[in-house]
Amino acid sequence: MQPLEEVLRQQGVWGAIAALGLDAAAVFGTGLSSDPYRNHVWLVKRTKDKTIVNAIPKEPDQDHLFWEEWYAEAGKAYHHVLSRWEPARYDAIFEAPVRDDEHPPLSFGKRWFVIDDPNMRAWLLRR
Repeated sequence: MQPLEEVLRQQGVWGAIAALGLDAAAVFGTGLSSDPYRNHVWLVKRTKDKTIVNAIPKEPDQDHLFWEEWYAEAGKAYHHVLSRWEPARYDAIFEAPVRDDEHPPLSFGKRWFVIDDPNMRAWLLRR
C-alpha cells in the first residue's frame, strides 16, 4: 500500500489543494506510512469556474465513511463533509443529480447530509 502523500501527488490532489490556496501539508500532513483513504476514490474536477477536490467512498463503504470535498469560490476555500446517513448535526441536504459535470459519479442519484466544516484538515486525519 502506498503512503497517502504519494497517492495524493500521483492523483493531482496535492497540487489541486495548493491551487485552492490551501497548504496541502496542513490539510493532509506528511510522512504518513498508511493511507486511511484507501477505501475512497480521489477525483479532481475542474469546471470553467472552479476546481473541486473529492475523496468519495467506494460504493460498499458509503454507509459508514464520509465523502469530503474541498473547493474555493470568490477566493474563499470550503470543506464539506458529506454522509449518506443523518448525522447528529448537519447544515444542508444535497440531492445529487443523476449526472452533471461537477460531482463525482459515485455520488449521483443519492441523498447526502452536508456538514460545512470550517476546519480544512482532512476528516480521517484528525486526532
